[in-house]
Amino acid sequence: MVKLSQVEDESSFQEQPANASGAAPAKETQAEESDSESDSDFDDDFDENETIYERIVALKDIIPPNQRNSLSNFASSIKSGINASGSYLWIITSSVLLLGVPAILAIQAEAQMKEMEKQFTLQQSAQDVLAPGTENKDEKKA
Repeated sequence: MVKLSQVEDESSFQEQPANASGAAPAKETQAEESDSESDSDFDDDFDENETIYERIVALKDIIPPNQRNSLSNFASSIKSGINASGSYLWIITSSVLLLGVPAILAIQAEAQMKEMEKQFTLQQSAQDVLAPGTENKDEKKA
């Protein structure tokens, strides 16, 4: 079973002894009241269900129209710059892929052919060293 009990605010306990003794000046109590009023004003303005979009829309009242236009123009120019740089990057990347990859493959194929020719000549020279007269016999038969 739930038992309910009333909890009193600490500020009310502090104000009562000061007022009872008469030692608290009126300025301090007014300052405390204004603080509590400003806190309650803040609590009234705070809405937990308010979205970020609603907060941004509420800023329209704070920012003057000419500054809003300049901010909007600045944001638009940044956006168009980013879009243009993305387009240029796409063009450069696709060009490199279309032109560079086949060129690199052709260069590698040519280097591989040169390596194969070099190995073939080394094999022929090794055969000549091991059996120097074999080529002449083949030529005489033909």
